[in-house]
Amino acid sequence: MKHGVLLILFIFFIFPFTETQAIEVSEKQDLAIFGLTRSVYDVPEDVLVFADSSIKHVFVNLKRFDVLGYGQYRIESEDIDDFVKRVREIRSEKAKEAGTYDEKFGTVVIKGEDFDRIVNSFLVVLPTLASYTITVERQEYISELTTYVRRKYEVGVVIDITFVDVREGTQRESLRVAGSGSHADVDRAGRKAVENAISGLSYQIRQVEAFKIKSGVVSVRGDIVTFVPGKNLGVKPGDEYEVMMRQEVGKTGRIVEMPTGLVKVKKVYPELSEGRIVYQKEQITEGDQLVELAQFGAQVSFYAGMMKVDIPDMDYSFKLQGDTPVAGEYYYIELNQKEREYVPDVGIRLVKNLGYRFRGVFDATAILNFPLFGGLGELGIGSTFYKRRLSIDLLAAGGILYMTTFSKDLSQNNVSSLIIDGEEIDFQYDPALNIYGISVGVKGGMGFNFRLNQNSLLRLAFNYRLYTPIKNWRMRIQETGGSDKDSVTIGSDSPNIVEDEESEGMKRVSISGYEINFSYSLRF
Repeated sequence: MKHGVLLILFIFFIFPFTETQAIEVSEKQDLAIFGLTRSVYDVPEDVLVFADSSIKHVFVNLKRFDVLGYGQYRIESEDIDDFVKRVREIRSEKAKEAGTYDEKFGTVVIKGEDFDRIVNSFLVVLPTLASYTITVERQEYISELTTYVRRKYEVGVVIDITFVDVREGTQRESLRVAGSGSHADVDRAGRKAVENAISGLSYQIRQVEAFKIKSGVVSVRGDIVTFVPGKNLGVKPGDEYEVMMRQEVGKTGRIVEMPTGLVKVKKVYPELSEGRIVYQKEQITEGDQLVELAQFGAQVSFYAGMMKVDIPDMDYSFKLQGDTPVAGEYYYIELNQKEREYVPDVGIRLVKNLGYRFRGVFDATAILNFPLFGGLGELGIGSTFYKRRLSIDLLAAGGILYMTTFSKDLSQNNVSSLIIDGEEIDFQYDPALNIYGISVGVKGGMGFNFRLNQNSLLRLAFNYRLYTPIKNWRMRIQETGGSDKDSVTIGSDSPNIVEDEESEGMKRVSISGYEINFSYSLRF
């Protein structure tokens, strides 16, 4: 009942106000979509049908258009100007009641009743296939003296989408999307290419000024702003809207709209939406203009910090002996790993919004310890609590740690080759050693964020990790020269590892503990 009263108040009080203050309010408009024109390209029919369906599906899901499908009509790009011209003529003849007639553009004939409805639409969408390329990769393999050939098709597509403003009789916008796909079946490769090309179309459409949702503020209660529309035009929790205000540029007399605030949608009802004020340069009041801030719903953060580790002293030679040990004969590297309790780290965070409060998070962290370098990949879900520009987020994630010395050239002592775990490693072929270990664990964290503007924020985070310690290291020895490049991998409990007064094996390493980092984030 409360939302119905607000809607009535908006209609009777805000609309008259908008006429003098130029407040725009979006409404659903008819949109006619034609079939994808393939021009001279030989495109499988099922790929064309899939493209038509995919493009139409994008516009339907946006919910801001009443979509009329005319996939049976495919107007060539060179005939678009004639189409626009004829639309303009028909619009001018409407007052004379000229009637409806079939219209021909190139080889395409549009039925009179269809053309009449198209002319009365708000927009016409004319998709054109600008490019369709097929590359074939041949792979041969032999099985039981028979040679088989496997083909893999790589298809690339470029689609131009032209928007015709029927009321003005002009081309309003033109978008280009591109994608590629590969498969053993050429038709499926084509469908994948179309799917990848269309995947970003919704975001591109929402970026076009003419297609953005616009409205006026119905009411303001504390930090909560109510406005129309709601689900009926595709508003979703997590969407953001700029508050626009008309201002004069200096003393030129020129009036422009400037963003003075930002609202984040919290709840969506059938015909109303509620948002929380993120920031406002001037007081937001009833009747203020709202304009959709089209974003992909993603965030990229770059961070640096310090983390607690338990890396013991391993500042000694790491030696490898043969399967039949001979005193004084071994390969070795200088490990030179100092004891560490804290190490610096840097990383990148990728965030995908899952509505108003929840987010999917992936952290890729580099542990800047040498020579034993670490790489962390952690995937989790976060929850955010907002208060104007400030927000607090909580994170729960699981991940995997990979630590490595990278490949280090082996030195030798009184030996030209060694048989290690049954494999001969010849020193003349420049053998190298890579020591690595893997750990898994979980991370919990809390971040304090400050929103700088619509596209960026600063974040201070405190995390705690609980990871299994790395005890079972792996050692890969590989010849880097020669034709065969023999290699062998052994464990940290291998008898080929020498432990004496000058050398020890790999010790237990752990990264469980606290971490603090600071980040700068960009929103898209």
